[in-house]
Amino acid sequence: MNIRGFQRFTLVDFPGKMACVVFVGECNFRCGYCHNPCLVFDPESQPLISEDEIVSFLERRKGKLDGVVVSGGEPSLRNGLEEFMAKVKRHGFLVKLDTNGSNPERVIAAHRDGLIDALGIDYKAPSLKYNQIANCCTKDLSSKVRRLIKYAVENDIFIDVRTTVHRTLLSMDDLAEMRTELDSLGLKNWTLQQFNPVEVIDDKLLTSKTYSDTELVEISSSLPNTRVRGLTGVFLDT
Repeated sequence: MNIRGFQRFTLVDFPGKMACVVFVGECNFRCGYCHNPCLVFDPESQPLISEDEIVSFLERRKGKLDGVVVSGGEPSLRNGLEEFMAKVKRHGFLVKLDTNGSNPERVIAAHRDGLIDALGIDYKAPSLKYNQIANCCTKDLSSKVRRLIKYAVENDIFIDVRTTVHRTLLSMDDLAEMRTELDSLGLKNWTLQQFNPVEVIDDKLLTSKTYSDTELVEISSSLPNTRVRGLTGVFLDT
């Protein structure tokens, strides 16, 4: 499945659970703020980790970890995704899939087959700016992402919808529009994520002024059911 990264423990990536994270290579988006550019452009630069190594680790962590987060890159592009998630489930662990939402039918089918317990989706931008922010030319992209979010809401799947925010990319009006769009899908909780100034795809974002934590908290306070996650993964007071 082209596994190119492995985090052995997290309390942040699978809310409410103790988990590990598997990172796969390649993505069909080119988001400027992506902080895994090596997985997007050159996954072969990272060591290849076998599924057997992951399974062996899980065997040793039974009773200590609750689940596995499958992230990327974009996992829904990979052959063998369903087979890997089935392995994880057979060993008694929950599965959370982090996806950009561009392949809703595949993700929905995997959920219907009992392979997915939770979802994480980055909601990139208001509909009219979606392709621009994702730097992706996929037709009807925002509709695909919204379809998956709506499916999760209607089927009572735990879903962590979050948006990385940089002042250059998303205005306050953009964020208000996104909140309205998410409301129309029935989604309650939405998380704004602070831009992480590390190695990213678009270096100009590192030198452009973005929102402070205080400003993001003020914005979230003006929007229903919206909170802010800081760089440490802790939610900031609203």
